Amino acid sequence: MSLREHLYTFFVGGDRFKHEFWQEFRMLVLFTLGFTIAFTWRQTIFDTMSFIVKFFTNIKDNVTLSITTSIATTLICIALILGMSKFMENK
Repeated sequence: MSLREHLYTFFVGGDRFKHEFWQEFRMLVLFTLGFTIAFTWRQTIFDTMSFIVKFFTNIKDNVTLSITTSIATTLICIALILGMSKFMENK
């Protein structure tokens, strides 16, 4: 088998390439759908956090409320990320 045929089989015609291609394609579709779901819920989560921050802090200014809400959301997400990474840690 020539080098050209070997490269063609490896990259285009081989079973490994087809399997890897479809695996990566499925991952792309799942990532796209997950991003779409996250983007859809973004405003709902922000509004809910804004209500909670407004309830506890009694802030009236919209800019200050938005900044405080973003900071609170970031801190909660960081805490969740750290907690999940500890929980899912290999021992």
